Amino acid sequence: MDRTADVVVIGAGIAGTAAAYYLAKGGAKVVVCEKGEIAGEQSSRNWGFVRQQGRDPAEIPLMMEANKIWRGLERELNADLEWLAAGNLVTFATEEERAGWENWQKTAAQYGLSSRILGRTELEAMVPGNAFDCLGGIFTESDGQAEPAKVTAALARAAEGRGAEFFSQCAVYEVETTGGAVSGVITERGAIRAPVVVCAAGAWSSRMLRTLGLRLPQMWVKGSVARTTPGPIISHTATWTGVAFRQRRDGTFNIATRSADHDLTIDSLLNMPAFLGSFARNKRAIKLHLNRLSLELIAGSFSTAALGRELTSHRILDPAPNHRVLRRTLAELHRLLPATAAVEIDRSWAGYIDMTPDMLPAIDAVSQPSGLIMATGFSGHGFGMGPIVGRLVAELIQRGKPSLDLGAFRFGRFHDGTKLKPHSVV
Repeated sequence: MDRTADVVVIGAGIAGTAAAYYLAKGGAKVVVCEKGEIAGEQSSRNWGFVRQQGRDPAEIPLMMEANKIWRGLERELNADLEWLAAGNLVTFATEEERAGWENWQKTAAQYGLSSRILGRTELEAMVPGNAFDCLGGIFTESDGQAEPAKVTAALARAAEGRGAEFFSQCAVYEVETTGGAVSGVITERGAIRAPVVVCAAGAWSSRMLRTLGLRLPQMWVKGSVARTTPGPIISHTATWTGVAFRQRRDGTFNIATRSADHDLTIDSLLNMPAFLGSFARNKRAIKLHLNRLSLELIAGSFSTAALGRELTSHRILDPAPNHRVLRRTLAELHRLLPATAAVEIDRSWAGYIDMTPDMLPAIDAVSQPSGLIMATGFSGHGFGMGPIVGRLVAELIQRGKPSLDLGAFRFGRFHDGTKLKPHSVV
């Protein structure tokens, strides 16, 4: 392969694929390089929540705009995405939690986003027969859910229909620069010359950027998810009440919990100072492991050659789910929703979430090298943002200015002394 393009996108997750779609829609010649398969990692392994609720204030405007896109996305892509606009519900168990949500509700209202505080009676009407351990909840009616793997695949088909090219099993080894500007990429199939490169490599982004002398503080956190056998239709509202669940159209439930696993690597040590505060606050929910993957990645990617070996050795990160956690999650679902007593786990999976210290992504056109665009670090809640991120990336490239303020997502905040503390209520 030896070709030219207007833009090369590294990574065919939802952010990279959406960027390709909007770029191609705007007339750009786009090539997407993916070391594995389209949506092979976290973009097809997440919960499927599309929520504005509980977002960091900086993300609220983006998610409100994303919500508008989601509501017409099935029609625009001519595809069944299993979109359900049934809202998002989070329960609270203490007066302190209620106060936190009331404060968030006031902040959201300043942006024009409507959410309601519910009492127990209202919760019973929304989720009949529940046994939630709570005082009440907060509900955002305009939120929804969709099926992750279907969405990214549909975006890719639509992008290809507008001329974008997708190369699976095609790892990018190096981003080439000339005179301080991007000039193309070297892939395992050859070179692609392009003046713009989008890094949407998810959990692999910090390794890719390191070869350019750029340091992105990023941690891999493994989350486990299960899908149950069909049960009686109870509620299609995506819900978080200690257990996260969403009931799909066919009656099956996707279930998960806050518990997560972290496989220790050299990046764990390099990024420890930036993440110590978050780890201290969530240490009961995060289990540390030293395993085979840890040992394989322990040397890190400090050179192009090392990066190439890692990318081709791990075409698709497919970690084993934490079955013990998922069994407890199912038992808790049975307790909280007694009508689900007969449902069982049908299948389970896990994926690596790319976390940043403040749980905000990097969406930015960096100054050195010029022509490099970042769209990464979504910290476990990037699925819902995918379509708007793709549109904003296309605007950055084709118009030189995005339609929404991206100041909070600048790459420089990781190095200019900005306080990197998560704000999200969830």
